[in-house]
Amino acid sequence: MKKYLWLTLLSSSLFANIVLTKGARNVSALDRMPSHDVRDTRLIKQDTKPFVSQVELMSASEQLTYDAEYNEKFFEPWQLSEMDLTEMEKFWQFKFAKKKTYRRWGKRISKRWFDKEIKNSNFDAYNSIARPAIMVRHSDIKLYPTSLEIFYDPKKTGEGFPFDYNQNSAIYLNTPIFVSHYSKDKKWVYVRSAFAFGWVKARDIAFVSSAFQTAFQTGNYAVTVTDDLELRENGVKITLVKMGTIFPIKEGTQKRYLFAQRSKNGYAKIRETTADSRSLIAKKPIKFNPYNIAHISKQLVGEPYGWGGKLGARDCSALTRDFFAPFGIYLPRNSSQQAKESSGEYISLSGLSPEERKDTIVKYAKPFRSLLYVPGHIMLYLGERKGEPIILHNYWGVRLKNGKKRVMGRAIISTTEIGKERKDVKKSSMLSHTLKAVVNF
Repeated sequence: MKKYLWLTLLSSSLFANIVLTKGARNVSALDRMPSHDVRDTRLIKQDTKPFVSQVELMSASEQLTYDAEYNEKFFEPWQLSEMDLTEMEKFWQFKFAKKKTYRRWGKRISKRWFDKEIKNSNFDAYNSIARPAIMVRHSDIKLYPTSLEIFYDPKKTGEGFPFDYNQNSAIYLNTPIFVSHYSKDKKWVYVRSAFAFGWVKARDIAFVSSAFQTAFQTGNYAVTVTDDLELRENGVKITLVKMGTIFPIKEGTQKRYLFAQRSKNGYAKIRETTADSRSLIAKKPIKFNPYNIAHISKQLVGEPYGWGGKLGARDCSALTRDFFAPFGIYLPRNSSQQAKESSGEYISLSGLSPEERKDTIVKYAKPFRSLLYVPGHIMLYLGERKGEPIILHNYWGVRLKNGKKRVMGRAIISTTEIGKERKDVKKSSMLSHTLKAVVNF
């Protein structure tokens, strides 16, 4: 019989015909992107399990300290009385109106379109709602109140799909948010979560009363530990549920989980669900041990690169964020914040030679407990192999001498010298030359 080593196992049965069950991310253009290999991906088995024997375990008390911090940050938006963004944060996205931008197939975006979307952003109404709310389905945070994509020149390397600059972040079911105001067309709301801010579809949120907040903040939470689940009612899909999604556990139970649903009046009501397998969801935090680490991390390998969580996939920082979430460790949204603003210990690699960088990583980084950071990219350290640091990261591609990239376009396990064997690779752009820091937890 298979053993599951969560802190507390949560069995399941059908309840009120609402069930959390295995599903799938919708197949999209992400799955048709190029995904070339290099020597690393051919010679290093794309499986995290061989590295878990190097793990330094984390004590229960240490995890619970991290987890308390996680819960506090997760619910932080409900403590706001008004949106608290700076002027620069409110308007930074408008910079794209001054640049040459395009649709996916190369059509230039007009200034007139940007003027329309800036007007629709309705910032004269900023803080006119000023109310707490919650996400009632998996959704996206956009820079402008529209689903239309924004790209730099699709003919240039790294400037077309999937780098949609209207895509700020994915945001998961049950995420607490604070609402500033509606767009002029009332189809979008401007929100802040604990990790990102921008526009979400009005139909994807529900306002919360103080009674709802009290009932939802049980202090006892579960987290999905299997990726690409679905929440279904009477067999009908309600929403995609990604690994790392939080569900309060109903008080007095071990296997009933709470989720938010939108009522006709726009306010949230609490619904209950169970899971159709005990391997899908577990009490947070799960034990930081080899079995659980392998179970969580192996699911991330091979997922296509999804800029800002686009189309239900992940980019580099979403991978690290969702890896740590089941263990109760909270990470901010982007790579720079994860390196510089998280609670981890920051060890600088600046000024070191490539060999000194690698030696420092192997000496001081902790397998599956460390991030490696280079501006614009973040990686999970897995351990060492033949004296080389090995990493898991969702990686767009290897920089070539001609300025183009050999696209990987997916989450891979590699060394810090990806493509070193190729004559056309720009050696000075390899991670071993550019890494800036180790962040330990």
